[in-house]
Amino acid sequence: MKFLAIYIFILLPGVIGAQVLTHDDFKSVVPYLQREDFKSAFQKTNQLLEETQNDSSDIRGIVTYINIFSAAGMVATDQMTYDDFAKNANRHIGQRLVMPAHPCIDSAALGYNTLKFIIHNGMLKGMTTTANQSKTTILCFEYFVYKEPVNPTRYIGRNVRCGGILESIEVNPNKSKIWISRIYIRDAFARITP
Repeated sequence: MKFLAIYIFILLPGVIGAQVLTHDDFKSVVPYLQREDFKSAFQKTNQLLEETQNDSSDIRGIVTYINIFSAAGMVATDQMTYDDFAKNANRHIGQRLVMPAHPCIDSAALGYNTLKFIIHNGMLKGMTTTANQSKTTILCFEYFVYKEPVNPTRYIGRNVRCGGILESIEVNPNKSKIWISRIYIRDAFARITP
């Protein structure tokens, strides 16, 4: 009985303190993104991520991605340095990211905020190019190495959400504002969304 009481005493605070992000938490960040208020989006996502460290939900993966994306937006608007961006983004390596859904286009087409499949080093990969609303700065090039085989023809013309495990981040070595970062995702997935 004494052992059971000690066990409950040790585990109970972790169970009580565990919080999972909700859809409402995610929706609280959306207005900042719509106005490209990257600083407020970054601050809010930092707060949400600190409160939910034991959460492995898709919503937490989305909020983690928004944290990196909004930090890139802050670099583009001179509100964060490249070094601070790298420090922030690197703390998420090994974590699950879930990106917004993008229209999937043919690999020969050009487009911002779209997904296309490319062959790189003999391997099929997904790639998105996410930009600010005016398309003057590419905030993130995102590269996906899929865990399971994918058939690109199944996805072309559809909205597709990708995600997976953040493997690494690269910042623009020239520190120009043409593009900010490259994000490399392993064990990726692709889901058709309505």
